[in-house]
Amino acid sequence: MLLIAGLDLLGECGFTGWSMRRVEDAAGVPHGTARHHFSNQRGLIFAMVRHLLSVDQPAENETPHQQITRWLGVESGWTRARYELIVASFHDEELARELVGARDRLVSVLVSRGMARDDAACVAASLDGLVLDAVLRRSPAESVDAEALIAKWQPAQ
Repeated sequence: MLLIAGLDLLGECGFTGWSMRRVEDAAGVPHGTARHHFSNQRGLIFAMVRHLLSVDQPAENETPHQQITRWLGVESGWTRARYELIVASFHDEELARELVGARDRLVSVLVSRGMARDDAACVAASLDGLVLDAVLRRSPAESVDAEALIAKWQPAQ
């Protein structure tokens, strides 16, 4: 409950409006609950990151288009939260390692689906750029053609 409320709040107002107290209020739990479960703000943030990155990965049999539709649709707030965390990682090595690990897992999923590792890394970075552009422009998920991007990286048949 705290992780979801924390991610929702981070996606809604960014770190400038985010605090443990506001997360607890949003989750409807007594003040001090987050500190009890996560020790401090950093502990809560890292638990949120791990939760976000676990659901951020492609589901089994989920196409890149479906994943991006999810990221820009029902999970759009969490996608904004992910970018808030990426910016925060510029000054936090441990946070950067967590986020890079998630990127590497996405690349591994693409490799397991038959893509060369270098191509998979380029696709992951390109998909991230497409999603960031859509978030900035407030574009609907349908405007992002992930399949066309991936087709550019697939070897000719």
